[in-house]
Amino acid sequence: WNRNDLFIETLNRLVNREIVKLCFVSSMPMSQLIWVDYDWIINDVKKGINKPIFNIPSKSMTDCWLDWYSDLLFSIAKNIEVKKWLWNKNNVAIIWNLYDRNEWDCIGNIKELKNIFKWLWLKVVSIWLEGWNYYDILNVYKAWTIISLPYWRKAAKKIAKKLGIELLHLDLPFWISNTINFIKEVWDYFNININKVDNFIYEELNIRNNIWIMKCWIYRTLFNKNISFYWDPYLLNWLIDISNTFWLNIKEVFIHWDNKHLKNNLSNNYEKNIEKMFINLQDNINSVDLFISNKANIFNNIDNIKILEFWFPSYTYHCFSDQSFYWIRGWINFINRIYNKLS
Repeated sequence: WNRNDLFIETLNRLVNREIVKLCFVSSMPMSQLIWVDYDWIINDVKKGINKPIFNIPSKSMTDCWLDWYSDLLFSIAKNIEVKKWLWNKNNVAIIWNLYDRNEWDCIGNIKELKNIFKWLWLKVVSIWLEGWNYYDILNVYKAWTIISLPYWRKAAKKIAKKLGIELLHLDLPFWISNTINFIKEVWDYFNININKVDNFIYEELNIRNNIWIMKCWIYRTLFNKNISFYWDPYLLNWLIDISNTFWLNIKEVFIHWDNKHLKNNLSNNYEKNIEKMFINLQDNINSVDLFISNKANIFNNIDNIKILEFWFPSYTYHCFSDQSFYWIRGWINFINRIYNKLS
């Protein structure tokens, strides 16, 4: 039974809706139609319309969702039509910001990213992704430099090569040390006046949010508490730094994505083997004061310890006011959540 005609009819119906500006085509492996040439169909449908249609190879049964997100960004980078343009040297675009939902943790992160670059006298012209529309993504052509954030960097490399512009690799601006390193690498790269940068860091650290004052009033609640976490490997060093700063003991670390994402983001002192996860957690269940985890289904039955839900996916924690977790305000928000859970 040839279902090409039905697929073409459905795709045409979708892309011809006025509200649709861009269409991604992908299929779950268990429902993928054998002998259907998706690329050919997409190219055929493209002939009759003036809208972009991108094919995203589905690997959702074999790879983790970080890979799927990366494939989405790479598909954009590979397929979009952008023109080279001699623009302002202070314009930057950020590739591989994780934007998983339209709530104020992710929206707040966007504000913090833009705030950092604004203080460094740089303008962010496009962020992949930031929750707005396709035309904001296309503004990447205005950038003089691509800022590549971790996870997979292939989309950033692709678009930088396509535009023939510079590429700067940075880590995520989590926690104080990571963010200061982030800022220092930017000022070195753009040759920004060091006194202006130092003033910015001083104001953020010592005027807005004084960590030493905070440590005084949360000392009794956080001191020597035991925590375990089920975590994104790219945020690990951030949580380890927080734990060291606020006297928290890390009992176990469980990584819930493929080992290829670990690279240099995980200390050898922490548990790496996901297969031992249940055994280790059960052995230490009585000694853990707080467990920090995303809403992974495998942890639904743990109900005798305090669980702080964080990162993707998140089913029961919601942000309806500005609650970023990037930069200084981000770690204040996160420590506030830990403190309230342990209080």
